[in-house]
Amino acid sequence: MSPEASYLWRQILNHANLFFSRKALELLKAGQVRFVSFDQAIRGGDQAVMIPIDLPVPSRPEKTWQVAFNGARLTLWNRIDRPVVGDWRAVPDETAPLWYVHRTGTVLPAWNLFGNLFKLLTFGEELMTNERDKHGRFDALYSPRFKAGLLETPAFNEAVAALVATCAGLHRNGVPDLYLDKLLKPPVIVLSHDCDILLGNDHWTQLVRAVRVLAPVARAKFPRVANLWWIARNAVYPRRFYFDNVPGMIDLERGFAFTSTFYLLNGSGGRYGARSGSGILRQLLPLIPSGWDVGIHYNYDTFLDHDRFRTQFNELGEIVHKPINSGRAHYLRFDSKQSLPFLESFGIRCDESAGYAARIGYRCGIGGCFQPYDASSTGPLDIWEVPLVVMDGTLVSQYGEESVVAFRRLLLHLSRVGGAMSLVYHPGQFHNPEHPKMLGLYHRLLIECRQLGAKSETALSLVNNVSS
Repeated sequence: MSPEASYLWRQILNHANLFFSRKALELLKAGQVRFVSFDQAIRGGDQAVMIPIDLPVPSRPEKTWQVAFNGARLTLWNRIDRPVVGDWRAVPDETAPLWYVHRTGTVLPAWNLFGNLFKLLTFGEELMTNERDKHGRFDALYSPRFKAGLLETPAFNEAVAALVATCAGLHRNGVPDLYLDKLLKPPVIVLSHDCDILLGNDHWTQLVRAVRVLAPVARAKFPRVANLWWIARNAVYPRRFYFDNVPGMIDLERGFAFTSTFYLLNGSGGRYGARSGSGILRQLLPLIPSGWDVGIHYNYDTFLDHDRFRTQFNELGEIVHKPINSGRAHYLRFDSKQSLPFLESFGIRCDESAGYAARIGYRCGIGGCFQPYDASSTGPLDIWEVPLVVMDGTLVSQYGEESVVAFRRLLLHLSRVGGAMSLVYHPGQFHNPEHPKMLGLYHRLLIECRQLGAKSETALSLVNNVSS
């Protein structure tokens, strides 16, 4: 097996270990899945899934189609045509195939399974372009999958689910299955909170409100005087609707028997820095229940800067008085080549930065966790990525009144194919009349999680579960 195939297979088994039954993992390990050349795959002869590893991957998704599977629909792209040599048939049908099955029992994917997944897990999309936004981020709008309407497709999860069902079918009667009877665990929800603004009276927050007061005047409209009320209220009560929201969030999560991670922002201040200062963190920590995870929210100016990062990291360690093993970047500043080795060098065990600020969706095509690929060693790095899928404000700006419906659709799909969804909710968005569209939203999202039977894990506990 090539190093690339070995890497991908390891991530598939890790994923199956988390989100599928022990029986499903045994079926995958039984030797029925092989990574081979395309020429080897189409020869037939063995009752096994033959996955070609030498097919080129187009720069943009081609030939998108859907297949009914386990009460959901899988979305596939980069189609492989049915081999013309030999006796092959399409499953479930020629119009929308998932597999091609040879008369000898060999199973060939109808899409470029290896190429698609390897490209997604190795950030292949963003390595092909230098387009970045003003914060140096690879924006969702730059992704070829955005233009194809595929950002909300967990391609990795769907592929693993299809492999598990097929191995079960081959074991049972020599034919691929399209369902996951008793092989799938409940979906997982990974909750976290970026504590970047804990006081509402900082210079930059108040300045933004002042600008909102006067901005309409430039368009010959009446000023938004309501913002003066928020300036005055937070000047007198700086914790209200920010720091004071934390106990409410914790109580709500406890009511659902959920837990979460608090990512704390310390270090330098400024418009993009730690606006509330480090002192408030010492007052926040006693509110966080014992056993819940606390991580570092990497400051904006520590991005790939060893000295600045070390200063922030050490200061936060002195504040929390325990090891810091997980984190997420402020403003999601993340470089697909350099960030993960950089974080690994500081002992960060899992990171939740690989998400989009402008859209919800699967940046790496996976809902769950994976070890990033190290091209120099042709193997995995010693750090795990838990990609961010849903950000509170982004969900509302994208879907408005349909936000809960959109969230339920994503989680329902994971309940059919397996996986985890990472959701970040900021304290200042939890219960804040200044943002009326957000009121009650977190509660409604957690209700959806409960109704769909989701299990709660933090990013760190998810990683510990798969690596234990």
